[in-house]
Amino acid sequence: MASSDFVRDTLTKWKLSNLIKIFEDQEINEESFLLLTERDIECLIPTIGPRIIFRNKHNLLVKKQQTPSNVENTKVAKSSSAVSGKNMPSTSRTTTLPGKRKSDLTDAHKQSKKQTHHATSGTIASLDSEKNTVKKVMESVRSKLDEMPSTKLTVFLRDKIKTLEKDRKQIVGVFGKTGSGKSSLINAILDETKLLPSGGQGACTTVMIQVEANMTDDQYIAEIEFITVEDWTNELWPIVDKEHDDEEDCINDNEKITALYGNDAYGKDVEELMDRKYFSKVPEFFVSHKKLISCNTAEELSEEITDFTRSDTECDPSIRKYWPLVKCLTIKVPNSKELLEHVVLVDLPGNGDCNKSRDEMWKSFVGNCSAVWIVSDISRATSEKEAWDILHNTISLLGPGGECRSIRFICTKTDDIGDVENADKHNWILTRNESTKKKVKETFNKQKELKKHFSCGEEFFQVFTVSSTEYRMGNILEQEETEIPKLKKFLRNLNDHSTRCSDYISGAYGILSLIQGAKSSDMTSSKEDVCKVLEQRLKEKLESIGQYMEKPYKDFDQCLLQGVQKSEESCEKLINEVLRGKKHGGFQVMKSICVHDGVYKPKGKNKKEINMNERLASRMRQCIDESFTFFFPNDKCGPIKAEIENFTLDTNSLFGENQSMSLHLTFLKTEEKELKAKLVFDLITKKKEIYFTLSNSIKDSMKVSYRRAAAYKGLESLKKMTEELHQHAKKEHIFEKAKDDMLDQLTKLKDHIVMQLMFKIQESLEISLKTPNSSLLPDVTEDYNKIKELMNMLDSQTNPTAFPTHSVQGPTY
Repeated sequence: MASSDFVRDTLTKWKLSNLIKIFEDQEINEESFLLLTERDIECLIPTIGPRIIFRNKHNLLVKKQQTPSNVENTKVAKSSSAVSGKNMPSTSRTTTLPGKRKSDLTDAHKQSKKQTHHATSGTIASLDSEKNTVKKVMESVRSKLDEMPSTKLTVFLRDKIKTLEKDRKQIVGVFGKTGSGKSSLINAILDETKLLPSGGQGACTTVMIQVEANMTDDQYIAEIEFITVEDWTNELWPIVDKEHDDEEDCINDNEKITALYGNDAYGKDVEELMDRKYFSKVPEFFVSHKKLISCNTAEELSEEITDFTRSDTECDPSIRKYWPLVKCLTIKVPNSKELLEHVVLVDLPGNGDCNKSRDEMWKSFVGNCSAVWIVSDISRATSEKEAWDILHNTISLLGPGGECRSIRFICTKTDDIGDVENADKHNWILTRNESTKKKVKETFNKQKELKKHFSCGEEFFQVFTVSSTEYRMGNILEQEETEIPKLKKFLRNLNDHSTRCSDYISGAYGILSLIQGAKSSDMTSSKEDVCKVLEQRLKEKLESIGQYMEKPYKDFDQCLLQGVQKSEESCEKLINEVLRGKKHGGFQVMKSICVHDGVYKPKGKNKKEINMNERLASRMRQCIDESFTFFFPNDKCGPIKAEIENFTLDTNSLFGENQSMSLHLTFLKTEEKELKAKLVFDLITKKKEIYFTLSNSIKDSMKVSYRRAAAYKGLESLKKMTEELHQHAKKEHIFEKAKDDMLDQLTKLKDHIVMQLMFKIQESLEISLKTPNSSLLPDVTEDYNKIKELMNMLDSQTNPTAFPTHSVQGPTY
């Protein structure tokens, strides 16, 4: 059968008439045209450029053709409601028609969810297809380069191809007390019912769990990382010796011992408790290896990891639990690429851990969070103090000492309506949800400490009211009304798959441009002229950035001078504050502070860490907070980041007069883009280091004093300890040193930015414009033209003039 007029007209309209014969040969009519799959399109149109155009227009056409079957019914229902005068909820929902069972609607929900998933997956598959095609090209080029003699150019090209793939993951920290619904929420978002263990009276998650995508196969995998043998031994000594600070510590210690040893621990010393017979199911613990568990289903994996994640007060003591030994557990979920390829969900306890390695990992996770989800039962969302305490206790790690760009307050269990007799439960839930959102936002707006470190615009803080149960079952609420889809959209945007793919393709395009340019005729005079222009521009831009970076230095210098004075005046008071309200005059607390270099970490689950170094730095911090938030904001573009992003050699302006140099200039443009992205990433890392410079400097300055103070015994030893610390701080000018150390870090930041731009750009100029051309390089003309066409297609969506449009006809020798 010949192609229908519909197919011919459509291809002509899309300016793809050259494909008409291909479609005719394959006997594609209107019906089969609309049913084309991704695989069909790839077979029909092997060339990347036309395939991209066709796929985009085909997707739009198919969406337009597909009209949901319940649209007319929904219109009728709304019309009937309007006539009858009944109040309808602000969010539209489908009316249950006569004869339609609730189970039918639930099936419809599931089908809708599958269609949405497939639509999104189709887009991702499309991008992956293009990226994979480019990756194969670059692998082929790399293998050819490996066969060539090593020169400055070939070594550079190999390294560039090797580092094309970058995997910088975004971390979403999920906080919430036991029973708040964290596990159920994560399960629902991933469309898994039994991945993370949830519910269970008397049981709670006790370890950090990170959830990410399994990008290799269809298995559900758990990687269990243990604390060291030394760590566990150190935890056992005070337990066995019954050195407890208070009753709560004793309860927590007993819980750990009972979990791992049951009743066998009674009367045994540390050496006996370290007998390998107690660790027979975790041989990895003694050799510092991760334990790997692989299962076919989420339910199987959940069952396998329970003993490593959950404490259970009602558990049979004869069943050994290994969660006290776990440092962190990573779960890898298959078929979650659209949400988690570049995102990690981390289920975090609200506070750190008395174990040093676990505590360090906890702080690392919190400090690296791009976003934070605070999860709270909706019935306690506005009254529960713990949810807000989590934010206050972690503010320095999330804000100035971290990279958090958004906070989401998630009210769970919205389907739990208790004994409400109102017949219209749907409206009642939606009304309560809106009321709760308003109250939570009002509470947030009163958090002065939070607002001091963030701009706190609408995008930064948002409230969600969710129901994991209704998302699956749909008894009362529509899927959209559960707001789970909104959280999935948030993760999808954070995952940013399209940008990652386009960045890879852009990098590959730059490399192929360099190879093409290096194979062409020498054009020595043109190269020299262009190189002089760009070197002069580089010099001017570097001077400009260097001058700007003096601004934060001067600003911080003034603030820190004031901070030093305030710190010296209040030093004795700050030291004594840690003892306020402590039993027995606080001797044990101060002793622990001195033994552990200024940090006291209580074992109780709800107890706060006491950090003497942070307290001593607090006055200086208060003086720089405003400047720090201005120069290093998380949730908007700060001035230093803007300086980096605005840096450019403006290679576009040289294309017109130097067409013969277009390939070299294209390479330089992609290199500049990649370097700026790396420097923005470096800025985030280094600003964290700068923020904690004050407390780290004070810790180093006080170490000798802590050691001396810890040695005091006998009468008035507490008084002697505090005097020792105060006198040392005064004598050694620790605050002045902390000021100098922070200013030194700012200088290092300026030097890093300037030197990276200078050396990396200069290296790129030398490679592209000063290195002799080589006809021995592999011929990549065909690949270059294909990827160029793809780049034009990708860039036209965001920047129509990103690259000049031209093709190459092959190298000239």
